[in-house]
Amino acid sequence: MIFIKIAVSEILHIFGFLWIIIEATTFFITENTANSIKSYWWFFLLFGIVISIARLIPKRKFSFKLDGKDITIELVSGDIFKQEGPIIVGSNTAFLTNPEIISDRSIQGIFTNKYFRNHQDLNDVIRGKTNNERQEIGTTLTVRANDRIGYFCAIAEVNENGVAKSNIENIRVSLAQLWNYFGLNGEKGILNIPILGSGFSRVSETRETLFREIVKSFIAATAEHTFCDTLRIVICRDDITKNKIDFLELAKFLEFSCRYSLVESKTIGKGTAET
Repeated sequence: MIFIKIAVSEILHIFGFLWIIIEATTFFITENTANSIKSYWWFFLLFGIVISIARLIPKRKFSFKLDGKDITIELVSGDIFKQEGPIIVGSNTAFLTNPEIISDRSIQGIFTNKYFRNHQDLNDVIRGKTNNERQEIGTTLTVRANDRIGYFCAIAEVNENGVAKSNIENIRVSLAQLWNYFGLNGEKGILNIPILGSGFSRVSETRETLFREIVKSFIAATAEHTFCDTLRIVICRDDITKNKIDFLELAKFLEFSCRYSLVESKTIGKGTAET
């Protein structure tokens, strides 16, 4: 259905353009020349089909400059571990690392398996920072391992059954604390962030809602200080397919947010898209 709508739209645009050319040619030159142009209708039809196909190729990356700031926000479909720069990792207030609690499929689980020999090595690093005490929601720790930096942020509580649970208010608090932490401790550059709360934290809101919270919170924080050059929001392609996420709609929201941000400026944010 989407293909048909786009194809019809593009073909009608192309033929409308053809009609304008013919009318202008008839007015300025001769009717024979206009008829000659009409004979190439098949070329315009083919051109319209090619444009339609090009529009249907899904974009994997959108990039928009924040209005009034030398800051870029990117939306990427892909593997966050294949991106350049530090990774923000959603964790729990106890910063537990036990694989019986932390799934190997979670961002924290994958980070552990990729950059540590085992979960105990990660646990030793974390215990040296927390003194084995439970932390507040939003507490962030810098974890360095094998040339990769992970910013572990407490976004959820773990109950007595070892199940992580969070909510939208915890995510908002976590994001605010996270940006504050970067203002004091972050390394200015690129930050990669997943859709916090969308996995094993069991936040009930949709990924689209959580995405918008990340964007709005980040833009609001930049009014106070600049703590990175690029915020890259990465969504797993399987998540996009499984949850039927309209990636283009997220990009439109991001573009609007960057263009009409609360940061005062006379310039307009510009964006790009890559396939």
